[in-house]
Amino acid sequence: MLSCALPVSLSYGSHHRIMGNQPLHDAVRLKPAESLFTLGLDLPEGTSIPVHQHAEGQLLFASAGVLAVTTNTGCWVVPNSHALWIPPDVPHWTRAIGAASIRTLYVSAEQAHALYGSCTLVGISSLLRELIVAVLQIKVASSQGSRDALLIDLLMEELKSAPLNSVYLPSPEGERLKPLCREIFQKGTLNWGLAECAAYLNINTKTVQRWFISDLGVSFATWRKQARLLAAVEWLAMGKNILEVSLDVGYSNPSAFSAMFKKEFGVPPSVFHCQSLN
Repeated sequence: MLSCALPVSLSYGSHHRIMGNQPLHDAVRLKPAESLFTLGLDLPEGTSIPVHQHAEGQLLFASAGVLAVTTNTGCWVVPNSHALWIPPDVPHWTRAIGAASIRTLYVSAEQAHALYGSCTLVGISSLLRELIVAVLQIKVASSQGSRDALLIDLLMEELKSAPLNSVYLPSPEGERLKPLCREIFQKGTLNWGLAECAAYLNINTKTVQRWFISDLGVSFATWRKQARLLAAVEWLAMGKNILEVSLDVGYSNPSAFSAMFKKEFGVPPSVFHCQSLN
């Protein structure tokens, strides 16, 4: 079972509670600027943070480890080369794949609107990584023009120009495709084509294509590629070897899998695999 689950609808359970009975709201949030909070959490393997939301926009970054995040609209797997931007008031569920070190920023709702309007993966450059780490060391707001204030200003400017990544797995609107999408993604039938999908739904292949465009806004081929990428990131982070992962996500040719992975994440799976295990 993959950590990134396709939601029917997120519902609130034990708010702000994480594995180990550490209340999330008891974790210390620092305020290095009037419009910015920060939070650092080291999560044991498999930690799950139940459904919650924030009044601020959140840049969710793991300096080590990989995170799976699910909202009502879909799910993301967040490698440590990226962060996930979550706008204000968006309910989400987070799970650590392996141990993870969360280094997160909360941007006031007023400032958040200058960044991104929807959940999106943000590429984290070496400079952005160091800026995030440095800003998390600032404990109190500093005067305008001070070194700490300038670091925060630079961080916000770098975020505005950071590359964005469109890899996420949308959840179908309506009910007709949800059983199929769960069957493909969560049961590992990532090698299914249109014929298998049509047989599963007892419809023809043209109708499958039409439903995907209508209910998810993407073609079946695009959705399946996204599913394969998310599964690959999770399995590589869990320590599976590249050949095994490429076969499991439906690629008989590991070279084709590596090319697809590098195109989307900027590094080949061999590099990502080493980074995830170190």
